[in-house]
Amino acid sequence: MSVESMRNIMNGLADRLHAGLPGSALGDVLDQLIYLTDDNGSDLLEVCREWVRGSDFRRADAALSVSEVFLFNTREELETELGAAAERWPELAPRVTKILENWGRIQPG
Repeated sequence: MSVESMRNIMNGLADRLHAGLPGSALGDVLDQLIYLTDDNGSDLLEVCREWVRGSDFRRADAALSVSEVFLFNTREELETELGAAAERWPELAPRVTKILENWGRIQPG
């Protein structure tokens, strides 16, 4: 499978998500896909990074709901990328703060 295939799958899930549900409703599904895919979720994480950097609130909301892994490899990347998303969508700021707090607990220093 390629990143493009995963992008198609994830976009399909986001597009078909019931209109009354927030993007964050996909969080558990995305977490499960990390463990179910043959690349341990690396393509999924790449698409999540694209969503966080993108202009679609619902997709960014879904990406920030992934809880099994961090979307970026360093605190600096997290702060930069997630901070930009929180500036675009202030309603995501509390989740960004929580992700950074979790990083601090798991990766102190």
